Amino acid sequence: MTISAKIELDTRSTKKDGTHPLKLLIVIGRKSLRIAQGYSITAKEWNEKSQSVKTSCKRYPNITRLNNLLHKERTAMLGRILELQDEGVLEQMSMAEIKKRITGSQDDTFVLQFADTVIAELQQAKKVGNARVYTIIRNSISTYLGGKDVPLKQISYTWLKRYEAWYLGRGNTINGLSVNLRTLRALYNRAIKRKLVPQQFYPFKEYSIKHETTKKRAISASAIEQIKVFVPTTLRQERAKDYFLMSFYLMGASFVDIALLKVSDIRKGRVEYKRKKTGKLHSIKITSPLQTLLDKYMAEKTADDFVLNVIKENEIEGQYMNVRNAMRRYNKSLKEIGQLCGIEQPLTSYVARHSFATIAKYKDVPIAVISQALGHSDMKTTETYLAAFEDDTMDAYNEMIIGE
Repeated sequence: MTISAKIELDTRSTKKDGTHPLKLLIVIGRKSLRIAQGYSITAKEWNEKSQSVKTSCKRYPNITRLNNLLHKERTAMLGRILELQDEGVLEQMSMAEIKKRITGSQDDTFVLQFADTVIAELQQAKKVGNARVYTIIRNSISTYLGGKDVPLKQISYTWLKRYEAWYLGRGNTINGLSVNLRTLRALYNRAIKRKLVPQQFYPFKEYSIKHETTKKRAISASAIEQIKVFVPTTLRQERAKDYFLMSFYLMGASFVDIALLKVSDIRKGRVEYKRKKTGKLHSIKITSPLQTLLDKYMAEKTADDFVLNVIKENEIEGQYMNVRNAMRRYNKSLKEIGQLCGIEQPLTSYVARHSFATIAKYKDVPIAVISQALGHSDMKTTETYLAAFEDDTMDAYNEMIIGE
């Protein structure tokens, strides 16, 4: 990443006396910011080549001292930016955040404003699912605060307990609260890592996030077979069936990942892609049923085309909207398919992923293999993720144990 800093005369701005402000121009990659130095001179009094005020300038008593101050400030600011780069946080920060850090500004970082920054970064990185989760907590907090914003450091144990009471009082679930607060905790940790809020204000040391055990979203292998033989009656049902099975065949790939899958990701009999949520590379052998689905959607497409017909926009924000809207239609059609197939478990886009993992567990596939297939960072995550055994399985073991 290219980093540079220089003193410039900002001729874009002209004061009533005909002078222009002196500013420090900082360029980081392709982005730039300007910091006013508190001095103004005319164009004739500025030496662009040496980035200094000419000695003929009579506006200030000691021009040599002024130039020394300007260049000392340039060196100091550049040094602070390089420190941020050494800390590994520079690339994650917005230009406004960088300016705040290097100028020593003590302005508070606000919850909704920072959430908007993180959401935009996730959308830019095409991490649509994560962006959607952050958007949910951002909008929930906005509703709780009546549209107002508060500094991150004002989120305390008491604040969290009040938000908890408000959220549950609206008829929401404990697990919905858990997702929101885990996302808020992740947001707060991002701010700490970027040194936008001191560690001492961290409110989650004392607050314990509640969670309730729920029935998992997996369906049985026989239910998967019912979906395979289901005959769609509408184009939406046909697409939903295809998306669901493609996700299942790709070891439980998320809808976002299959929506962003390109023809160029398919080579030498394998599907190779990076999972948007974690960045982990997946390389999956193309089985016969998967090949049939891929052939159906790849006809007459080039290497740069998306396999599915979900993405229609070139801009990232537009692609995000494409995926979100398609997922809404997808889940609605899956619900219809589940009902028509007589499957008790409500079908959603996540069921294919959970089902792949759970069926693998029933077939005694090692947890380590399932964990790698799902792209989890550790097996503990996989163990939590896997479905609990069904009631009839537990009943059979219970009867065997007690001798009935």
